[in-house]
Amino acid sequence: MKHISLENKDVEGRYGTWVKQMIDMIAPKHLRLIAGRGMTKTTDVIADRSIEVIYDMPRSLQAFVSDTYVNARTNIIPSLIEGWREYKGWKEGVHYVIDERPPASFDLPYKPITTFKNTVSVFNGVGILLGSLDQPSSMAGISIQHLYGDEIKYHNKKKLDVIMPALRGYNKFSHSPYYRGTTFTTDLPNLAQGDYSWIMDTEKDMDLERCKKALYVGFELNEINKKIYRAIKFKNKKQLESLLRSKEKWTEKHIRCRKDLTFFYVVSSMANVDILTEGYIYDMLENLGMEVFKQSVLSIKGTLESGDKFYTGLAKEHFYADGINNTYVESFGIKGDFKPSSIMLNHIDHSAQLDAGVDFGKMISLVIGQEQGKQYRCLKSLFTLVPESSRELGDKFVTFFAPHKNKVLNMYYDRSGNQYQSNDRDWASEVADCIEIDRQGNRTGWKVNLMSREQATIYQHQEYKFMKQLLEGANEKLPILLIDQYQCRELKGSLEMAKLKLKNDFKTGASTIHKDKLNEKTLSLHELPLNSTNLSDAFKYLMMRKRWTNIVQRVSINIRPSLDGA
Repeated sequence: MKHISLENKDVEGRYGTWVKQMIDMIAPKHLRLIAGRGMTKTTDVIADRSIEVIYDMPRSLQAFVSDTYVNARTNIIPSLIEGWREYKGWKEGVHYVIDERPPASFDLPYKPITTFKNTVSVFNGVGILLGSLDQPSSMAGISIQHLYGDEIKYHNKKKLDVIMPALRGYNKFSHSPYYRGTTFTTDLPNLAQGDYSWIMDTEKDMDLERCKKALYVGFELNEINKKIYRAIKFKNKKQLESLLRSKEKWTEKHIRCRKDLTFFYVVSSMANVDILTEGYIYDMLENLGMEVFKQSVLSIKGTLESGDKFYTGLAKEHFYADGINNTYVESFGIKGDFKPSSIMLNHIDHSAQLDAGVDFGKMISLVIGQEQGKQYRCLKSLFTLVPESSRELGDKFVTFFAPHKNKVLNMYYDRSGNQYQSNDRDWASEVADCIEIDRQGNRTGWKVNLMSREQATIYQHQEYKFMKQLLEGANEKLPILLIDQYQCRELKGSLEMAKLKLKNDFKTGASTIHKDKLNEKTLSLHELPLNSTNLSDAFKYLMMRKRWTNIVQRVSINIRPSLDGA
């Protein structure tokens, strides 16, 4: 047994919810955590667990996988680093470095790393590689000892299975319960929004009795660690030596309990109510509405069935996942000065004009698309939330599409975009001006054509009929719709969660079809992009141009006599 002096504090004090403590005590090989909002899944759970894995397998190779490299670079890895830095006390340059060869004081992995770009290197020789499911082949041929993934509900299982063989054997680490293990976290998958729910099926992999044993042994070890802390504090050397022998015995038992163990758990945000406060919970209920609140906070499955959807016919084949040129994005590394732009889009014709659908309000929504032969692609969605407005939206568009060569934008919108002309506010022209002219008054080179002057109102029952034909593909005269599921993530969520609502006319007894837009009024501002119908309205204006709506109207007129005679 390694000797530990009275000055060496081999234990540390931590605050954690009972869920976090349970995960720490069980410390399984495979963790499957489904938790509500505010449960700090990345900054606390993954950050803490990754440190345990790093210490248990020094000089190993590990990997963090995300649905896209862009998401990993801009959201996931920064949250992990924040957890290390803010909550665990790790310092860049002392405990880890990013995108660079580690200093001479750092150990190196047993398996050499050929390039340190897109890699986090830790002082004890651990290398953490960055991978993405939009280019799973990039991790083929490597050998890693532990795999992490957050927001697993966005991870396609078939693509993840391409990466899993990288968890290869290496006898240097066979002692560790974390060896060839995985750490996957997410909030509850929403099938109505097209999330991947395969993580729910992993519950069957859990041996509940073994998890209980690991928990009991973990608590025993924790009590021993607390006594060790006190023995060090009061310089009781005899007691410390006895406790260290006891710790060694219980550690061996803990390792046996945890070998090849899977722990699956679903928990609501209520588990962290001491930190979030009751006010947060009530605010979430008021702002999200009951259905989203049940899903996102209480981790209870949503109830939106296919028959409740406004955009009936919307399916996985309408979304594509290969929209990003990963070679271009990865060339910047994790810390490089990467600024997303249209140059990274695989399926854009830079020499052709662009279209945009716009919806106005406290959230201004912009969906940018391009007609490409028989196909119509939605390439990017942008939005602003008050106090941002037209100026900020124009800046976002011009910045992202700066590399585009044909700087002509055909803009479609609701006629309300022009209704303020008499009050000296023409909202549609305002957005167009902010795209054509920058903040300094200089022309950007863009020409915006306003396509919806004097157009008639598009009623919701007309939208329902049009979208049904468009999405079901029954009308060959309409385009084949394709949406970038990553660059139009908010649009995807808006379309998938939109509910159908029937209204009865008390005079005639007839029912009319409507889109339930209550969430636009009840949600808080930051919840609008992913959980409201705003972007679906911008999409409506983009697609329901006269050329295509006239086709649907003619078909409807032609088929009505045959239906009447049936």
